[in-house]
Amino acid sequence: MASSHSKTTLQLLKMAWRMTGGWKYSYRSMDFISTLSIWLLCSPYWLSSEWWEQVVSVIPNLLGFTLGGFAIFLGFGSETFKTMLSDRDETKSQYVSVSAAFLIFVCFQLAALFYAFIAKSLHFDLPGFTDRFSKELEVGNAIGSGIGYWIFIYSLVCAFRAAMRIFRVSRWYHHLIVIEAVEAANQSAAELRRQRRARRARRGG
Repeated sequence: MASSHSKTTLQLLKMAWRMTGGWKYSYRSMDFISTLSIWLLCSPYWLSSEWWEQVVSVIPNLLGFTLGGFAIFLGFGSETFKTMLSDRDETKSQYVSVSAAFLIFVCFQLAALFYAFIAKSLHFDLPGFTDRFSKELEVGNAIGSGIGYWIFIYSLVCAFRAAMRIFRVSRWYHHLIVIEAVEAANQSAAELRRQRRARRARRGG
């Protein structure tokens, strides 16, 4: 148990990535297919324009929303509910699983933002002696732009995965509330019947 609390940042990231499915799940998931489809449809944009401006304008607001939602999730529900979601094996804990989804979501957002910053800083007029490498530079620019925009799109698609995890948790919490309400009503009814029997017994005595 002690080793689980002494993991490095990289180990924690690997654990979170495995808990969200890892590479095998990602390649077969609707997240990847949706990202690829949107990425291909947007190829005329990221191949011919300063795509990083879109990333820089979108991601900071989305990142703030994500961190706010994560904070709400951490304070969400009763202690009974959090205990129900937890497990002695943290890799099987639904509570940690939702946190892992948010962590991966944030990581891809930050990766897209930092990539866009670097792409923007490298966008400048090249000296004349590089003209003979224009074809190579054009190909390299297309590849770099494609990678950056793919990360951006995937970070947006990850929002859906995180939202679905929160929706599942809210449904579980709803079921717990209903169960607790039924149990409380049954206890109240049983207590009422007990009091009635006690009054009848006193009258009969």
